[in-house]
Amino acid sequence: MTIEQYIARRYLFRMKKFSFINIISFLATLGIMFGVAALIVVMSVFNGFSGLVTSILQDFDPHVKVERIPRTHGMSGDSVVKILAQRNDLTGMSPFVERKAMAMAGEFNNFVWVKGVDQEKIHSVSGVAEKILLGSFSLDTPNGMVLGINLSDKMHVLVGDTITMISPAGMENILTQYVTPTVLRCPVVGIYESKNKMYDGMYAFVSLATAQNLFRMGNGITGYELRVDDVKKASDVKKEIAAQVGTGWNVLTWYDLHKDLYSVMQIERWSAFILLSIIIAVAVFNILASLTMLVVEKKRDIGILRTLGLANNNVQKVFLLEGFWIGLIGVLSGLAVGLSLTMLQKEYGFITLDAAFIIPALPVEILFSDIITIVLSTFCLCLLAAWYPSVRAKEVTIIDAVRWE
Repeated sequence: MTIEQYIARRYLFRMKKFSFINIISFLATLGIMFGVAALIVVMSVFNGFSGLVTSILQDFDPHVKVERIPRTHGMSGDSVVKILAQRNDLTGMSPFVERKAMAMAGEFNNFVWVKGVDQEKIHSVSGVAEKILLGSFSLDTPNGMVLGINLSDKMHVLVGDTITMISPAGMENILTQYVTPTVLRCPVVGIYESKNKMYDGMYAFVSLATAQNLFRMGNGITGYELRVDDVKKASDVKKEIAAQVGTGWNVLTWYDLHKDLYSVMQIERWSAFILLSIIIAVAVFNILASLTMLVVEKKRDIGILRTLGLANNNVQKVFLLEGFWIGLIGVLSGLAVGLSLTMLQKEYGFITLDAAFIIPALPVEILFSDIITIVLSTFCLCLLAAWYPSVRAKEVTIIDAVRWE
């Protein structure tokens, strides 16, 4: 143990005289501990919810969606299919039709997104067929329709009931000629639950042929849904396909489809991080105050140490070590508390959620990058707070320190 470490330890852990400065240092340590623990727990909860949402979306959505832009000229659908078929990183591809229509069942009506899919290929790009609660995902029934559970509740229908679908296709010519809307009677063959309120409350699945007939598209399609062998490569696949198909086609990843949702989650995450960091900021100011007061109190000791030959840099190191140890104790104890609480919640689920929620307990997920960021940033702030008092101690002159002693 060096002389600087010995002196810093005596100043910090002296037990014979528990002064006001020690109380401030103790409170600063507690503040850092609670701040670090709170940040770890809250960031883990945000990670848990983000991971839950991502797993739900990736399980239900295609990884990449290639859509034709309406009323634009570009590469033909057959040419796009040839380009996509040459890729080795795709595990599934399915054509689809997606448009809005009016759904009516008795006195209930609602605008819904009607999605026409190929029943043989949809399994390779989406997990909707595995989310069936009632009935089955059998779209080979004439005009058969599969609804989300929230939509079926709003329409007051169950499997076996019939929904009347009214399409606005062709209505753009209503001013120049007599046009009647397309009307189809669609029996409900299945009800699914994706645990996503937007899908469960707005989407109805029909066969590709039924959707083409409803929207008067002939053999046309909206685009193609793709599944990548590694979802992490979805953005790279998107860029490559977009460059190949050129104008007239819009290429989106699963993340692009829900970008607004993730933007809100990021804002909430950073807001929570900043607000909880205030706890650490207050503790850091306490470190600054306690060490500054300690320098004033120990001015005579500093003068004697300088007289005995202790260099200016060594004096500065004593007070830097004080800040280092306060930060180290606070960060390590906060890390232990935060990780313990998070692991206990992950293992036993002490904090439960409402029965209507999709999971029984608060989800948590610990990311190593978050831990490193919290620990390093807090530790650097502690050292920064100790810098000013240490410089002030370094600048104490011997004659001023011992003049009246």
